[in-house]
Amino acid sequence: MSKINMINNFVIAVNKNIPLDSKINESIKETYEKFKQILKDSEYSIKKLGDFKYKSFYSKSKVINLDLAIVKYFPIAGFKHQKFSEDILELFKQMPIKYKIKKYPNYISVYWSEKGIEYNFRFILMVRKLEQGFEIDYVNRNGIVQDDWALQVTEAFCTANKISGGTLFKVKRVLNYILKDEFSYTYNLDYSLLSWFYEYFSRSLNSFIDQKYNIEKKELQVENFSKIKNLKLWFSKHVNINNLYFFIFSKLQSINTYYYSEISFENYEIFADISRYSLNTNSNFALPSSFFKDIRIFDLQNFDDLTFIQTNCGNEFGYSKIAWDKARNEDKRYFVSPCIVTGISNFAMFRKWFTKLSEELYSKLSTGLKEEIKSTKQREAMEELNMLAHNWLSSYISKTRYLKPYFDAKYPFAGNSDFETILKMITTTLDKIDEQSWIMENDN
Repeated sequence: MSKINMINNFVIAVNKNIPLDSKINESIKETYEKFKQILKDSEYSIKKLGDFKYKSFYSKSKVINLDLAIVKYFPIAGFKHQKFSEDILELFKQMPIKYKIKKYPNYISVYWSEKGIEYNFRFILMVRKLEQGFEIDYVNRNGIVQDDWALQVTEAFCTANKISGGTLFKVKRVLNYILKDEFSYTYNLDYSLLSWFYEYFSRSLNSFIDQKYNIEKKELQVENFSKIKNLKLWFSKHVNINNLYFFIFSKLQSINTYYYSEISFENYEIFADISRYSLNTNSNFALPSSFFKDIRIFDLQNFDDLTFIQTNCGNEFGYSKIAWDKARNEDKRYFVSPCIVTGISNFAMFRKWFTKLSEELYSKLSTGLKEEIKSTKQREAMEELNMLAHNWLSSYISKTRYLKPYFDAKYPFAGNSDFETILKMITTTLDKIDEQSWIMENDN
């Protein structure tokens, strides 16, 4: 009997049970091609971001929100962000009249409606520069030029997806199906999936290299082995995707990592200053601000590798000093390390969707309590707001962790790797789950 191809089975099962709507896809593709044509002869490039690039967005909604970037690569000195914005708005005037274009302080929105579906393309304008050998992307945010990692996390996610045999894109699609556009900003999930993917993959690969090359004192052709096609082949032979994704979903929201002191998060209160009204109730959204961008195999007998690792270790940017020290202390020639980077992705969209979330939760407050907030008798209203925020967070976290048992080999359905049955079970069960059931009982 031939060995079950778990990777292909999983990809096929997701495509079959959670397909993207073909008519919606057609409309999006047609519009995207129009933008590509407009920008073709300009100095700017158009890029899909996040779920748009991964084809993992939730397509059963009546409103489709997709992120894109217009990128200026490696500009000459004196490049002006204001002129960049003016150029793009001028180019966009070539779009047919059905497309409504609006400039916001931090992005450009292009809206159209077709067959009962509303579509929104939201463009951020990015400048990519080369600084000290590293590519850094910048945006003009409220008149202040700041780094932004939306394009780089998208590119990193695509590379990791290739290594994973296409499974990362499909896992993200399933996650979005579970969340059903509850919170339209999903780069936080990309950060977590990427970091824990590379944590697991790096440690697995490092163990393999230890056994086959370090202990046996064999020569490893690092450059050839490190090619994406070869890492993908190694992954398909040596990584069990049940074990991988069980590990990833066990680690979501964790900060402790083997390779670095921590993965960084920034906390944002859903309602400003409400946490003081209930210190034991969580009302802060934890937004990851660092992620593992890629991996590298180092050869400590290679002068270039040795020079590079000496100047490119760090807990916010760079490779792992922990992994390097361990290899040196154990007299190992080869070791594997992920590369960590720190910064927020598409903060303009985070702020937009986070504000919308806050407003929607606030609207659930009774009229009486809304009046109290405006008076000196605030406590009861603020405590109720705090609980609304806490319950939403509890529900959101439960949904992001929902897939964990489906990859747990201790359960029969996971152990059999029957992904067709698993995906049918997930899609038929989700619609029957009451929203209140997602909230963990007695969770403060």
